[in-house]
Amino acid sequence: MSLELAAMVWKECRTSIIDNGDIREAADGVVAILMEHHSADEIRDAFKFDGAIKMAVGDYLGEHDEDDIEEEEEDELLDQFNDDGEFDYDEY
Repeated sequence: MSLELAAMVWKECRTSIIDNGDIREAADGVVAILMEHHSADEIRDAFKFDGAIKMAVGDYLGEHDEDDIEEEEEDELLDQFNDDGEFDYDEY
């Protein structure tokens, strides 16, 4: 699967995923599939707009890249999780 296509589909579907399920679990599943054919750097680059995917890559590898949890990240998804890493439904 093309990373560009996967990123486009994810971007279009993530609002629905947030409304109907666990974005972290969905991101973990997407990353597990993509890691079979792509490197972590390729995935991080293709999904640079999405903090949930970048965090899932770090979780998959057991190590986070500095950019995965960057303080000045402009991705609203990073702000949607509480300190325990759970989606904060009260905020959205």
